[in-house]
Order: sequence, then structure tokens, then C-alpha cells
Amino acid sequence: MIEFKQYYKNQFQQDIIRFISAIPERNRHTFGDKSTYTIQYQALTLDFHYLDFLDIKVKAYFATALFFTVLVDQICYSYYKPYYLEFRNLTLYPKFVGNSPSTDQTNFHPSDIFAAINYSRDTNKKNQTQKVEFWDIFNEAVEPMKNEIVDFFVRNLSEINGNEFWEKCKKEFPYTLKTEMNNF
Repeated sequence: MIEFKQYYKNQFQQDIIRFISAIPERNRHTFGDKSTYTIQYQALTLDFHYLDFLDIKVKAYFATALFFTVLVDQICYSYYKPYYLEFRNLTLYPKFVGNSPSTDQTNFHPSDIFAAINYSRDTNKKNQTQKVEFWDIFNEAVEPMKNEIVDFFVRNLSEINGNEFWEKCKKEFPYTLKTEMNNF
């Protein structure tokens, strides 16, 4: 059985390229800049078949990896603007946006990725499709993603303290971590 760390390092990049390639060109760059990829909420839903190449377990890995990718981009933009252009040039991370002309240039919170994966307008489709569960995968991903993010800043943008950056990321987590469960 694959672990999140192996998925992120060995398969995620190929899966995201395959996913984005399946999306019509006009919906891939809603910011009007061909170098900025956007992922509209609807592209992740059951109403479209862009993720049908992934089985249910891999969808959980994919969505979790995408969550962290989008989150890191948004944290860098929000808190480290003087370094964002350099970060952007190094990563080319996609933006997660709305569907309509009024929201397709608006960044959605990355936690909405988890809702989108299980969403369908068609009640029958929603009821007949096995729901993707994320909590365990998310917990599994936290430590490797922390290490990846801290290491990225040490190697590429040492002006940003990776540990401080990670603390800002943690404030945006959509789930209570297993390690924090005893605090309730």
C-alpha cells in the first residue's frame, strides 16, 4: 500500500498534469495569464469526469496534496508578498477558484477542495458514488508536508523561515489532527 509521502514525491505531479490536461483550455487560465493555472471548483466535482482516472484512495491523496499546494501558494501570497513573485516563478502552483465569471478569478479556500471532490448536483450520482474520506490521509500528510515546505524554503527562499511559514499553514487546516485530539 502506498503512503502519502511516496504519492506526493512520485505520483502527484503526473496526476495533476493529467487532471489539468483534461480540463478545457478556456477553464485552465481564468486569471487571463497563460502561465497561471486555475482549477475551478466544478472541475473537482463528480459532475465532471476529470478525476475518473484515480481510484478512491488515490483521490484522497490527490485532494490532500492539492490542498497543501494551494494552501502554500495562498500563504506565501498573503504573508510574504515581497517574495511571492520569486516563489511563483519557482513553483507555478495552481490557483483554486470559483466557477462563474464573478468568481473564476477569486481564490477559494483550499479546504473547499475536500467538499468539491464529493459534490454533485445530481443527487443520484452523489448517493451512488462512494464518498472519499480525507481525515486519515490528511493526518498522514502533515509531517511529510511540513518537512517538504521547510526544506523548500531552506533550499530556495532562505529569506522565509519555513517553520514560521508552516505555523501559518496549520492555522488554515480543515481538520483536527490526531495529535491534537486529546486536547478536547
